[in-house]
Amino acid sequence: MAKFYAESELDGVLTGFRSRGPATLRECLAPGTLWQPVFQLTILANTENGPSVLTGTRRADSNPTHPNVISTPTSMLPLEFARCYAESVQEAAADLIPVHLTELRADDLRTVARFPEDRQRRAVVPDPSSALPYLVGDLLARKLGCEAAMEAATREKPLGECRFSMIGAGFSYVADRPTDDPEAPEPLFEPLLMFGGILELKDPAVIPEHTSSYKDLCWTAPADYAEGVRTKRIESFNPKFLDLADSADSDRVTVCARGLCLQTTHKVLADLGAGAAGAGA
Repeated sequence: MAKFYAESELDGVLTGFRSRGPATLRECLAPGTLWQPVFQLTILANTENGPSVLTGTRRADSNPTHPNVISTPTSMLPLEFARCYAESVQEAAADLIPVHLTELRADDLRTVARFPEDRQRRAVVPDPSSALPYLVGDLLARKLGCEAAMEAATREKPLGECRFSMIGAGFSYVADRPTDDPEAPEPLFEPLLMFGGILELKDPAVIPEHTSSYKDLCWTAPADYAEGVRTKRIESFNPKFLDLADSADSDRVTVCARGLCLQTTHKVLADLGAGAAGAGA
């Protein structure tokens, strides 16, 4: 079960949150930290509508802490694994950026490390001998309904190519805790380290519309995705929600768009756009 914290419970524990100066990635991943590392995957594919990014809505029955939230795929990482992985890739970082966390707002993500495109660092999926393809393949099979596709794929006939893109730090608002004043509940946060990867999927049809973890999985144009992050309007991610706005189905009505997974993909897409612009300059 995820742990949630009031702001007062973070003081003095998260490096850089108060007066101890900017937080480095190494400090955030130190033993005893309250930071929860999360693997987040931006899945891209060419669909009948052109280049698209995958989004879905988390099911309430399988994700009670984040029910009915539009999301890009994520999976919790053990702290020790995240620390070892960060150490193994940090030499490839274009930037390692200490972040002063007092500047952060809820659902705000600050980049701690950036990893630019490098063809030599791309990997195919599946490839059980490499950490990133293993994480990608696990997420595809466990949460995105691709068990059969993963079993049939090989390194010679892969599902796609993946690479690592960024690490970000932020506080994700999750709930309010009652206080003695019913009019002033105390907000609770998850301090998250988002490890953002990219998967370029060869065939978008391997992703079903519904899985045990997500419902309403769909492919969204990058411009619509950016608009959804900016406005938090759920129909920008999936036009289907326009038709369900007046539905009596409470799960549909309460769908919302927030969270650091959306922010991570937003930054990944922005970096990809900047890279394409630079290549064409």
